[in-house]
Amino acid sequence: MGVSVSGAQVELAPQTGAALLLRRGQVLRIVDPRGEQVADVALFDAARPHDGFSSGRTIDYNESIRIRCGDTLYSNAGTALARVVEDTVGVHDVLLSPCSEAMFERRGEYHHRSCHANLVGALAPFGVDEGAVTATLNVFMDVRIGAGGRVTIHPPPSRAGDRFALQALTDTIAGITACSSELTNNGSCKPVVYEVLPSWN
Repeated sequence: MGVSVSGAQVELAPQTGAALLLRRGQVLRIVDPRGEQVADVALFDAARPHDGFSSGRTIDYNESIRIRCGDTLYSNAGTALARVVEDTVGVHDVLLSPCSEAMFERRGEYHHRSCHANLVGALAPFGVDEGAVTATLNVFMDVRIGAGGRVTIHPPPSRAGDRFALQALTDTIAGITACSSELTNNGSCKPVVYEVLPSWN
């Protein structure tokens, strides 16, 4: 198992990912340095790396498809993984899976870098199997439900310097990407910055 980090800001280049261990109480802060860039976040119970973030349980237990400051993110087993403690945007997605090579192929785009592949590679050293990487919190992603239930993706509303932070409620493995889909990021993929704080005051 990897070790936790604290203090330093880390920039993820466009279309890349990373993973780290958050100890209980530590805070993962994500910053959009340029604006209009999504960060996919995958969370897993460090004691049971097969037990990952569940969109369904999170929606059910918070009684909303919207994620707001103070909301808790839950695993498939119902474990409280993290709580939102900072949010300067208020628009995030819990409905869509991370972009994948298969998704891009459906669009006729082959050998395209993807959040799924970046997360799988980054999380593997932490004992997270590829099959467990199915759901993410898509920070700053604007997904809307229209007439008849149709889902549409709109440009991220985040501006340069906007922030989002999660405090771990148990030891948690976190995977983070600078989302690889041009469509999701208003035409261009940009970097994402993250840092780990020792606590939240």
